[in-house]
Amino acid sequence: MTMKGWIQFIIAMATAGIMVSCDFAQAINPSSAEGVAESFSKEYFNLRYRNAAKYCTKDSEPWLRFATSQISNEDIEILKTATDEAEIEIEKVEGGDNESTVTVTVSNYFETDTIGKCGHFTSRGTFRLKLVKENNAWKVRMANLPRNEKQNPV
Repeated sequence: MTMKGWIQFIIAMATAGIMVSCDFAQAINPSSAEGVAESFSKEYFNLRYRNAAKYCTKDSEPWLRFATSQISNEDIEILKTATDEAEIEIEKVEGGDNESTVTVTVSNYFETDTIGKCGHFTSRGTFRLKLVKENNAWKVRMANLPRNEKQNPV
């Protein structure tokens, strides 16, 4: 092969590599509304609130602190028996360029109860998360704690 042939071959391979890597990056893009909602949900519903804060707007942080304050010592004992993490499935993404609503189904998650009562594991719940663009990045905006839209039996 001539030098010109090698250069054309290298350019073709580099171009193909860039195209494949861009498609791959887009498929697992954690900066998309869907990707942020999934990452937030994995952290939030597995009670890793400090990690969940990375995916929230600054004005959402008080809600995460509130959620943390609702975990009792009895809840911690129950959580120690957990063998699996909560599972997350993105059902629907609605919205536009700067605001989105993502519907998330969560399975096997821990749900705190009212004051004086222990929390419990819930088999399945559906949650709607509001996301906004903040400094060109998608973030979850919490106006309250995520609430199960479809109450299912424990």
